Amino acid sequence: MQKRIGIALGGGGAKGLAHIAMLEVLDDLGVTPSVISGTSVGAIIGTLYAAGLRAGHIREAIRELTAMPESVAEAWENRRLFGWMDLLDLQIGRNNLLSASVFLKKLESLIGVHTFEELQIPIRVVAADFWEREEVVFESGPIIPAVAASFCLPGIFKPSLLDGRVLIDGGSVNPVPYDLIQDECDITIAVDVLGKKVPPDGDLEPSYMDTIFNSFQIAERSIVNEKMRNRRPDVFIEPKILDVRVLEFHKADEIYAQSEPETRRLAAELGKLLTAA
Repeated sequence: MQKRIGIALGGGGAKGLAHIAMLEVLDDLGVTPSVISGTSVGAIIGTLYAAGLRAGHIREAIRELTAMPESVAEAWENRRLFGWMDLLDLQIGRNNLLSASVFLKKLESLIGVHTFEELQIPIRVVAADFWEREEVVFESGPIIPAVAASFCLPGIFKPSLLDGRVLIDGGSVNPVPYDLIQDECDITIAVDVLGKKVPPDGDLEPSYMDTIFNSFQIAERSIVNEKMRNRRPDVFIEPKILDVRVLEFHKADEIYAQSEPETRRLAAELGKLLTAA
């Protein structure tokens, strides 16, 4: 009997591009997961994959979205001046700095369907209820509102108002949601892309933005560590991505390069589990 494989893709902003490299391993092994779970950027990448896009196709789509124009003429023709940042609108409000409406339209066109029920692979998308301080899991109904809620990083994007709830980034409650799929899979893979941050040039005092982002990620790391103490996935993948900030998607090549050791480990460990009796 074919083994049921589940993969959980965690949050981590631009570092989540490492998820694409891990999904390429599954494609190379000819493995199709039975279920996916995702938080924040993991929900974005996971939903694209669940819609039927191969990992290589996702990598190319991300490359096109993040590419900087090579000339003024190209920038003018395509109305693209700053690569990835052109997909985000500066929209300073009482609780946010940026709007992701342009990006969400691009994402919806790439996904190609509108509801969870139309996806080729089931996926569970994690967000957090701001006032109730609890996890919210989406697995049916419209896709884009769920994914949008999942990556609403506090202070950066405006919280999502959905079904009478105020929703924010799922990393605040479940940064790597492998527990949502563990009981229904023979093999569960968890991919944690939180990475590491070190003081620049020996300056121990963090900047304003580093204070905000790293404080959030300290909490995420604590949640993951506690989950791992209670129950581990069959394969835990943790690319050693160093000094990549949340919105630095232009560092895609650097992120892929830093992910290579863990792609090899995933291929080796998953290969053993697939051939075990």
